[in-house]
Amino acid sequence: KPTGETGTGVAVDFDGTMLCGKLGYHKRFEVYRMMLTNMNDQQKLEVTVRLAKVVLGGALETNGDLSAVCKLPPQDIHPNEEDYYTKKTCPKRLESAMHVLTDTFAILKSSHIKVGHKSSVDPEQDDDALEQTGAKVDQRNLYKTSLLNKISRKHLMETIIPILRNLKTVLESSRSPFLKDLMHYLGYIFRSFKAEVKEHLASDPTLLQELEYDFRKHRQRETSSGKYVRIADDDVRK
Repeated sequence: KPTGETGTGVAVDFDGTMLCGKLGYHKRFEVYRMMLTNMNDQQKLEVTVRLAKVVLGGALETNGDLSAVCKLPPQDIHPNEEDYYTKKTCPKRLESAMHVLTDTFAILKSSHIKVGHKSSVDPEQDDDALEQTGAKVDQRNLYKTSLLNKISRKHLMETIIPILRNLKTVLESSRSPFLKDLMHYLGYIFRSFKAEVKEHLASDPTLLQELEYDFRKHRQRETSSGKYVRIADDDVRK
């Protein structure tokens, strides 16, 4: 926990593997990937909304560690560099909050959290059982996935995008490096639901122009590379 009285900044240890800090980011992401792969669509939707409201929404509060991190000037935070922090002493609680924000954006951009993304099949279920129940289950799952897709889109447009817009203002005012992560996530949403995003951002032409510019650059990279580039940036940060 980066906020609250119980936040200690102590890392979780699995079989001697430290998961804290930037050095543990890759290992943490593998844990997140495993957890998301084993979630159903309803659980993925709940996690997405909760991360947006609790973490990103928490960063919009007037106090707290997440809010403090978002207001740090760029000379005091360097999340994309090997030397993660400046020579100034960084409180452990703020350090933990930085990792929470970094991990949250990585999870939200992951294709594994997207509703409809194929999850792993139960290895103990034999082929005969799959054949007997396949048609009925497929039809039910298609209906459920379609419904959850609509709910997911509604949450994105009516809950998550407003949070991102407000957080963008905060990050811009402090010139925070986390602005890059936020724009990557907004770009992912725009590429996935372009028409809906354009409708909801009609009152914010500046942000809409930024997203359209990023979208054109993304398409240019696809064309120049000669191969498909995934919409979801679910790879571990290099």
